Amino acid sequence: MAARRPRQKHRLYLILDDDLVGYSIREISLSPPTCRLTRSSRDGKGSAVRRLPHPIFYLEAQRGLPLTFAAIGTKILTTQCLNPVGGGDFGGSDLVIPIYDVRRRAVTFAPGKLCNDCPIYIPVGDNLFDLQTGSLSKLSFEPKQPPSLDYRQLVPWSWQELSAPPFDRVDVNSYTVHPDGHTILVSTDTYPGDPHSAAGTFTFDTRKGEWKTHGDWSLPFTGRAYFLHSLEAFVGLSKDPATLGHLASCGCEAITHPAAACKLGKEKLFSDDPAEAHVSARLVYTGRGGSSSDFCLVQCGSVKPGNGNADDDKNPEEPCYRYRLTTFSLSYDDYNGDLTTGETSSVQCYEVPRNATPKFIDGGDPVAFWL
Repeated sequence: MAARRPRQKHRLYLILDDDLVGYSIREISLSPPTCRLTRSSRDGKGSAVRRLPHPIFYLEAQRGLPLTFAAIGTKILTTQCLNPVGGGDFGGSDLVIPIYDVRRRAVTFAPGKLCNDCPIYIPVGDNLFDLQTGSLSKLSFEPKQPPSLDYRQLVPWSWQELSAPPFDRVDVNSYTVHPDGHTILVSTDTYPGDPHSAAGTFTFDTRKGEWKTHGDWSLPFTGRAYFLHSLEAFVGLSKDPATLGHLASCGCEAITHPAAACKLGKEKLFSDDPAEAHVSARLVYTGRGGSSSDFCLVQCGSVKPGNGNADDDKNPEEPCYRYRLTTFSLSYDDYNGDLTTGETSSVQCYEVPRNATPKFIDGGDPVAFWL
């Protein structure tokens, strides 16, 4: 009897805009790290500041053209518009998607699509959904194989256009997937100075292909939220500026009853180091299928010169950047049933290399995947 192969361990993958070559993917183990410490070995809260691991993959890209990233299974996708003049055609399109498999360390390609604004990618089962203003489309990751088993007749990956969303993508403040496994939830918000923005909560049934509007209110999250079966609730970063850095949670009833009670996490998870200014953050679920409550909060901070990076002497007037990775498990406490991390929090700090341009870091949330 053949021996059972050990299950591959998941890792956190960070993507950085490396000014010298394009973009890089770096693999980080969330167990106690072994990376070298920087010259300034401690941050303001006593955590060791380390150098990021060397990249496992480089992606050369034309500077100044925006790239967006998505992940599903063990694959990381990159989308970028190629120059339509002088070639670059792939299956009748001027766009291609390079796909990097972090397990196999292999690259393949799929047909791309035009992006009229920064898309939101939402993995649902084996499919990836691309949400943009005026469009929603789906990419399947398993090419259909004909009964003849003739690989030359494989149907290539292709995008399927679905019902257009009844809102603008730029108004989206949070999104998640319903525990039924086939319904996407999206919330929009009203933004000062934009008369066209409006609050609303919507669902898309990926089986029926239909949008449904639930009301002119929005869920209490910013960015991606996750449903945890262990807590019977959605969990995400609070969107309220007064509770910046805290988590929020609400049950499924909040979708149809906006007055349903929401819980606020007891702990502030963002750094309170006075030398470090908050830039952006992303909440990454590191559990399995919602059955556990494990997370990693990836926070990017701007650090004053002389407070963290080893090459401050080269650029004494420029701020440097730091990634703070906070891992934790969530539960409800035994007193008031409040959402809490208990004694489970652990912090790793990494300096961001100087050649990783602040433009990419400042332009949005950290790009991080748990695969």
